[in-house]
Amino acid sequence: MKKILLIRNAYAFDFGGGERLPVDIAAELQKYGHKALIVSRSPKLLEYALMKNIPTVKGLWWRRQDWSGKNIILVPIYLIWQILLFFWYCQLIIRSSPDIVHPQSRDDFIGATLSAKLLRKKVVWSDYADLKYIYQNNQIWYKNPVGKVVLFLSRFAEIVILTSKSDKKLIEESLGEPAPSNHLVIHMGVSSIQISKAKRQDVDKTAVIFGATSRLVTTKGIAELIHAFNSTSSKLPNVRLWLFGEGPDEEQFKRLAENNKHIVFWGYPEDTMERLASCDVFVHPSYHEGFSISLVEAAKLGLPIIACAVGGNPELVKDGENGLLIEAKDSGVLAGAMEKLATNKSLREEYGKNARKTYESSLVFEKIVRDKFVPLYEK
Repeated sequence: MKKILLIRNAYAFDFGGGERLPVDIAAELQKYGHKALIVSRSPKLLEYALMKNIPTVKGLWWRRQDWSGKNIILVPIYLIWQILLFFWYCQLIIRSSPDIVHPQSRDDFIGATLSAKLLRKKVVWSDYADLKYIYQNNQIWYKNPVGKVVLFLSRFAEIVILTSKSDKKLIEESLGEPAPSNHLVIHMGVSSIQISKAKRQDVDKTAVIFGATSRLVTTKGIAELIHAFNSTSSKLPNVRLWLFGEGPDEEQFKRLAENNKHIVFWGYPEDTMERLASCDVFVHPSYHEGFSISLVEAAKLGLPIIACAVGGNPELVKDGENGLLIEAKDSGVLAGAMEKLATNKSLREEYGKNARKTYESSLVFEKIVRDKFVPLYEK
């Protein structure tokens, strides 16, 4: 039996696939006799862990994450913060006696790694599309001191798990050289637990429903999605747009949608996946991505996908095979893609079947944990 500290911190409003993933890994590891302890400051993540009966510790996290530009003069303060974090992780590791420490966010890459190596613990990192930014300007001596420290400490991790080939390529562009040999890509999946479709209301029974699960922030392309849907629904009245998620820009988006009664903001109800399963098309117009868990969920549900050709999206969505890839930030192109699928049921069915095959071939979460994570932790 191995004991693992899974550490994941993020802003309070950030609760998506990257935040749920360590909890899901912890739950799956229990099947193999391993124990995991979730460490986080995120209230939603801690609540999610408790819901799955995973033990938790409320961690330390500082909201200030930008130490570039003029903020570089504050680096001495950041050093004090990291000293505090180092000693906090030392006492936590001594008390909990883990075999493996697995940080998954920038500040923890430093404090948790230093503490773990001092106490002779194995270290594994997971990156959710942050290192490509953290490593920027590494070759310029007076820029990005925090990124230089993170890069130096990455050599002490057994493996640095990247979620997409795109992220690895961008890391190499930031470094100006091949990524370190311990930086490896493991695509993340979602559980194979069967999801039943939620029953539609009578008014929606024959409608074509577009669904999106996302944090409600500008960079997720929600404004473009609303504009595109407004255009589509003006031509095709029997369509709907269901938005699942929460975020700081939610009220702004609701104002954009207030004149269209066919747009529904669901928030994030407990039956989100069941409601999403009853949709006809999944839309993901994000400006940038690592490897989107939302897309994997859509593929699992057998939904045809419309996504922007950014980041790791093309590693899952094959244009003209299981969905449509479009340019980011272009509501006109998005509207065209939505109209194409709204008016062609056979194409939706073909793309949906192929999306499900994509999921079954390589994105089943239980298989990924069994074949990738368990051997890594047990080695």
